[in-house]
Amino acid sequence: MTRPLILVFDDDLVEHPDFLGHLPARFVYRANADQAVADVAEVRPDCVFMDFSMNARLSGAQATEQLRAVYAHGALPIVAISSDTRLNRKIVMAGATQSVAKMALPDQFGHLLRYVIPGVIDQNPR
Repeated sequence: MTRPLILVFDDDLVEHPDFLGHLPARFVYRANADQAVADVAEVRPDCVFMDFSMNARLSGAQATEQLRAVYAHGALPIVAISSDTRLNRKIVMAGATQSVAKMALPDQFGHLLRYVIPGVIDQNPR
């Protein structure tokens, strides 16, 4: 299977792409989600990782609401990746498929992808 394409909306990870770079996926980064619907239409990702706070007009929850108005749960998995579980819950309430603490992403990546993208082959990223 081709490595999944993940669109990451996170102002911190834009500056530190090596945090996820060793994982078995292709990543495209955006510093904010103000144009989330247009970015998803352009990139056509298998999954979206969404932070909550990005020093932009829209929060991750607001961007998730906009994405859900266009893309059903089955059509676009969205994973909340804030470091704050309370903020992750807000993104899930807005329509995210799943949430994981940002710092746990590298360790939980394989399990997370199997859950949100059916058919992903079990790959140990380490």
